[in-house]
Amino acid sequence: MKTLLPVLFLALVPGLCAVAETEDPAMPAKVGKKEAASRITYKGGDGSSFEEAVVIVGATSSMDGVPAERKWLKKKYGSYEKLQQRLVQHEGKFYDVITIRTKKGKEVVVYFDISGFFPARG
Repeated sequence: MKTLLPVLFLALVPGLCAVAETEDPAMPAKVGKKEAASRITYKGGDGSSFEEAVVIVGATSSMDGVPAERKWLKKKYGSYEKLQQRLVQHEGKFYDVITIRTKKGKEVVVYFDISGFFPARG
């Protein structure tokens, strides 16, 4: 019996590993950073207020939405320092309100409408 257990264990382990590695077709496939970035677009305004908020389109979670915010800020302002970030609910929508200091020393408040991906949909 003692010799049978190790043999049985060795016979079952590869099968268990194969089951663990099998993908569930009902689960969404992981999306790489480049693929996520390629589907994200920006709409809305210049980010100067709630009414003129930058709308991030195509992000499905904060994992791709937050880098999209950084990318937009870098493209608009070049190098900057983030001073503050707040999550605000305004008129039924969710916004990231980010205060930055530009390379010229000017403080700017930028509004991102993140309602398309926050709160996370499940």
